[in-house]
Parts: sequence; C-alpha cells; structure tokens
Amino acid sequence: MIKVKAKELMDAVYNKFKSAGVSNEQASIITDILLYADLRGIHSHGVLRVEHYIERIKLGGINLNSKFDIDIKKPSFALMDANGGFGHVASQYAMEWALETVEKQGIALIGIKNNSHAGSLGYYNKMAIDKNKVSLIMVNTDPCVIPFGGKRSFFGTNPISYGFPAKKDFILGDMATSEVSLGRIFTARENNETVPSHWGVDENGNSSSNPHEIRYVVPFGGVKGYLIMTMVEAFTGLLFGQVYCNNLVKMYGDMDKKRNLSTFILVIDPAVYNDLDTYLDTVQSFIDDIRKEPALKEGETISIPGERKEACSIDYLKNGIPLPEHIYNYIFNK
Repeated sequence: MIKVKAKELMDAVYNKFKSAGVSNEQASIITDILLYADLRGIHSHGVLRVEHYIERIKLGGINLNSKFDIDIKKPSFALMDANGGFGHVASQYAMEWALETVEKQGIALIGIKNNSHAGSLGYYNKMAIDKNKVSLIMVNTDPCVIPFGGKRSFFGTNPISYGFPAKKDFILGDMATSEVSLGRIFTARENNETVPSHWGVDENGNSSSNPHEIRYVVPFGGVKGYLIMTMVEAFTGLLFGQVYCNNLVKMYGDMDKKRNLSTFILVIDPAVYNDLDTYLDTVQSFIDDIRKEPALKEGETISIPGERKEACSIDYLKNGIPLPEHIYNYIFNK
C-alpha cells in the first residue's frame, strides 16, 4: 500500500478524468465524491473505480453529454432523466434541486432514472446535513445478490442511506442491503484477503471465504434483509425507472451500454414539525445518551452511525490515503 496526500490524489484523479474527455465541472464533482469515500475508508467506492469509469467512457457506457433534465411533476416532486450520464453528477444535481425545493415546500422527493453508479451515498446525505435537513436515499443496482432461499443472483446490493443533523454532531448511516457490498469483495481480491464465509457464495450457491471464488453475495440478516432489499427495489426501479433487478445493465459487463439504475432522494425540513433549535438539541441529546450507554469493552464508547468514518477522514487527511500499488500506478501514470 502507498499512502498519498488527499490534495495530491485529488489533483491526479481530476486530471485523469479530464484526459478522458470529462468536463471541468463534472470531473471536479466526481473527484470530490470519490475522495469523500476514500477519506472515510470506503475504498470500494473511491478511486479504485476510476479505471472502470474511464473504460466505460471509452466504450460508450457513460454519456458525457447528458443534460440531467429535471421534470417537475408537482411543487415537491420531480423526476430526473440522467440519460446514462455520471451518477455522481446526476445525484449531486438532484440533491441540489431537493435542497432548494425543501426550503419552500418543507419536503422534496426526486427520482432519477437511467442513472449510473453514484459512488458513496453518504456524500449526498452530508449535503443535506450541512443544510440542517433530514434525508433518505435509495438506489437499485444490477444483480449480484441471491434472494433469500435462492442460489443465483437476482437483486443488486440495493444500498440505503440516511442523514440527521444535530446541534454539534450528526447521524449518517450508509449501507448495502447485502451482507457486504460487491465492492468489498473486490477490495478483498485486490488485497489478497480472506473474508468471512457468510459474506457470499460460489457459482453453486455454497459459502466461501475466498473472495476469488465468491460469485454472489447474500442479503444481510437473512429474510429481513431480503425484505428491505425488496423495499429499495420498489422505491427505485419499480417507482421511477420501470427497470428492475435482472433487467438492469451490469456494471462489470455490457460496458458499451448505458446503465439504467434508479435513485430515490427524499429530503425533509425538520423545522416543519419543531423549532429547528429544539430539533437539533433533541437529536444531540439522543446521540449523547447513546454514548453514555455502557460499551461491551471497558474504556470504549458506543459509536454513532458515521462517527468512525469521520474519525478515519481526520487520520487520512493528516497521514495520507492508502492505495494499492497498481491503483496508484494507474492514477499517477507510473
């Protein structure tokens, strides 16, 4: 692993996208979101993806000329057609629309259809948190997860994320509805790691701890995770895109085709229900009370969703972001 300062990595990734024909604005947005992930230790959604994105651009699988048109259906409801453009850009624009709308309406819901991979969803929740807004985001993805009781993939990892501002802290949960994201398996392959055998199965549906053998991952929490995974599909592909599960264009196949993913973004102004300061104080009290609860290990404190990732970002900003050597060489043209 090679440690790289965040600014140095940001400049190199930005230039890599620029050399692939991505506009200044889009290259800046994408780079910022990828670095957000790597700084928080979410390397499966960080600069590891740069080579894949650029390959999709070359083969025609990402549209660099999308207008990201937003069709306002009702004052608080809209639908964006990303038209195969970068999901990072589409999702940032969609969240910007939602944050502008929620100031006037108190609530905003925007769906995105024909979207591409959008990176770490927590980035967009943090946009809302910074404006003292509550948010919920869901995305459907192409198949790599077996249904509960099945033996081959049908669902995607179908991530869900949420954000709540507080007086001095915040709550930010971001997770795949599979036991792990497929990107986590890829990271294990890159690092030649073994993984817990309950993370995924081979082509015959048998559990494996070898990431090179794992073909599909499984829903988290058994049948309960399967139910939530189905909910995410209903709020995305079924509601907005009319394309679901095994009809979605694969991320690591069909590289010449535009992705047809769907995204759900809901933003709420908590001041609609309470004085904002009262709300922020209540959430902060909730966070503080969790931290007061006794931890299993003596001397430790129960962490709040998102807290460890923020601590990781402080460390990485100071000491550098670790990258596998071949990813470093690709980004820095070594």
